[in-house]
Amino acid sequence: MDLSSSLREKIITGFSGTNDTQLLLPIHIRQCDLPELQKTDAIVLNNLLRPENDHYQYLPISTNSDEILKQIVISKPMTQVILDVGALFVDGTNRQIAIKWLDLSDKIQIDYAVYFESDSIYVCDRQYQHHTFLTSPASERLDRCVFYLDEIHTRGTDFKFPNEFRAAVTLGNGLTKDRLVQACMRMRKLGKHHWLSFWSSNEVHQQIRTMKKNSVSPNDKENINDRITLTDILRWVYENTQQTTWDGLHLWATQSLSFQRKITAFRNIDWKEKETFYTNTIMENISRECLEAEVLELKSMYGVPKTFQTIFDIYSARYKHSNVSSSVEIHEAVSKRLYDYGGSKKLLTQLLDEEQQRELEREQELEEERQQKRPPSVRPYEPQLHNEIKALCDMHGPMLNLSKLTSVFCPIADAFLGTTFYRECQPHCWQQNLWITDEFKRVIQTHGESLDPFLRPARWLLIYRNEHIIFVSPFEANWLMGRLHDLYRKQSPGELFTTTLRLLLPRIRPDQSIIVNTPTLTVSPSIAPDCGAVLFPILTEWLVSLFIFNGTLYFETTDEQTAYCHCLGVCPKPRTEIEEDAFEKGWITIDGFVE
Repeated sequence: MDLSSSLREKIITGFSGTNDTQLLLPIHIRQCDLPELQKTDAIVLNNLLRPENDHYQYLPISTNSDEILKQIVISKPMTQVILDVGALFVDGTNRQIAIKWLDLSDKIQIDYAVYFESDSIYVCDRQYQHHTFLTSPASERLDRCVFYLDEIHTRGTDFKFPNEFRAAVTLGNGLTKDRLVQACMRMRKLGKHHWLSFWSSNEVHQQIRTMKKNSVSPNDKENINDRITLTDILRWVYENTQQTTWDGLHLWATQSLSFQRKITAFRNIDWKEKETFYTNTIMENISRECLEAEVLELKSMYGVPKTFQTIFDIYSARYKHSNVSSSVEIHEAVSKRLYDYGGSKKLLTQLLDEEQQRELEREQELEEERQQKRPPSVRPYEPQLHNEIKALCDMHGPMLNLSKLTSVFCPIADAFLGTTFYRECQPHCWQQNLWITDEFKRVIQTHGESLDPFLRPARWLLIYRNEHIIFVSPFEANWLMGRLHDLYRKQSPGELFTTTLRLLLPRIRPDQSIIVNTPTLTVSPSIAPDCGAVLFPILTEWLVSLFIFNGTLYFETTDEQTAYCHCLGVCPKPRTEIEEDAFEKGWITIDGFVE
């Protein structure tokens, strides 16, 4: 059933931040504001008009994004959020703008830039690494972030900005009150702990100045103050809103005629008669009445002389021409709204125009065609199970010398062979007892392709004789799991295995289990009938290398964090006096790395 149909019995409930579009709603949809919320608009406007928000700047002609960012960065007080509702940042992607802003920001105060890519939130850090916002440390350190919200995402997004944050709101051509208020209310504590500054294009600035001069009497024009105030901005926004609503009424009336024509077509069918036979003729008549013309002849569009008419007169003439007579109620309601709100302003139009041609001065927008780069088509390797892998399950035989079995076992850094990361991973700095199998490393039959898109997730590892950690492929893990289960069922009472298969998950959320040290989830289980859980825990020094390898973001203990930082050569805050002295001497960089 149509959303706006009068046949709907249940009340439709919903939410909208502003009510500026209620005149453009279908006739059967009515806005019913709750009494306790009728003051909302006034409260928002009162918060906008606070003196703390009275910061206005206009930009030179043809200013690019870099110049806008530089001016925002040097402005005082400091700006942490850009609400680009005016779409002034048109010469770069959101990522490029965020990176540029991060580069210009004070490194002592700002560590991250937050931006949208499609509908996902991303974070760029000082090392130009990009991560999703929810899994990034930035999600818990909003005071160290700057936020860029493009025009689309100035509506419907919600960040818990810290107190005393200030947002730069851009003003573009044709900005309406609905869009402006929605953007400003991204600052949820506006008027109490959040504040605004306004930045307009040069074109908008001239429009506001002209409107301000025209709003005063001729005698006072000589004494007019050229300074643009919040009241001047809101007056300009309200004027745009009025114009946008008036433009929309014409299109709204055209859509109403289309809807009425379809009602007429369907009312020729007796819907209550269950035995109605839908012939081809009936269906053809319905389609002919409902379909919109896909092609219009130039003669019908431009052959008839155009005249200036009000939108009420245009609608009335089209209604008579369309021969619609079965929806009088809708017609009368549409006519009344056009008569009440259409005013005396006239359009240059003609009777048979199917679309109203309007010239809107829009600021130039560069649309970037985004194409997802997918890896090339390749052939996978056929999985292979080596005898040396089977020998790992021999609990009583001699221990294998993994360093001599180079055809099956490789140092862990070899996982990055063929990738762009191999030179950066410092192959000789990893723990000597960390290994990968050749099967783990082999993914595709490469012929010179980069292996960046084909890295195998580090999930299954084998603790061999409680001395070596070997990452294995899922194919190998499947065989090892079955073999270790068989040995577990046949083991002697009190016997504990020193070779176990474990699952390792990256900790991408606080308090998430990584499973690897859970006794009941090892294969075979590290539980003895007499002693309970007896597990060989992976040493912290080994564990941090695994964290680096599998992309862990959070730590369970302070010891893990300290060992992780030592492994990477990072000196985190807070620093000791000795470390602070080293920082002042430049031995510790701004991002914490020890040189």
